[in-house]
Amino acid sequence: MVREWDHAPDFTVPMARPENAGDRGAYTSDHVESFTLSDRLVYGPVVLAFFPGVYSRTCTQELCAVRDWWTELAALDAQVFGVSADTPWSQLAFIDEFELNYPLLSGFNADVIADYGLRVEQGLLEGIARRAVFVIDEEQSVVFRWVAEEPRTLPDLDEVEQAVKTARE
Repeated sequence: MVREWDHAPDFTVPMARPENAGDRGAYTSDHVESFTLSDRLVYGPVVLAFFPGVYSRTCTQELCAVRDWWTELAALDAQVFGVSADTPWSQLAFIDEFELNYPLLSGFNADVIADYGLRVEQGLLEGIARRAVFVIDEEQSVVFRWVAEEPRTLPDLDEVEQAVKTARE
């Protein structure tokens, strides 16, 4: 499991961006972009919000809360990305339906969820991500780590915002 002040594992995964979400029902690979963590860190701190899956009740609440909170965080010059095991096409549909203003990263068929120690390893939902938030600074160090002990617990966005401020210093 990745801990605070560890070097964050680098990864490359498909990315579903709000700008590409308008063609609901007609998505192709042209609607999906590539995301590499180390490439994004040159633009400032990155917030990775891991969640079990789009369209589940608690995840919808969390992702919409982040959407509503985004304007405060954007003023801090941080980048926010949701991460789940969903395909990028289902993520695009979710972005479109709930008007998300930040991208979602697809851990489908990738190691990113396991590399951060968040992969559910057994049971009916094996392979999904546990709910967690990581703030990663420009040096690729984890400056904040929160992992839900209970799946319906949501992160404290004020704590995340404070961690972003720390990462910017």
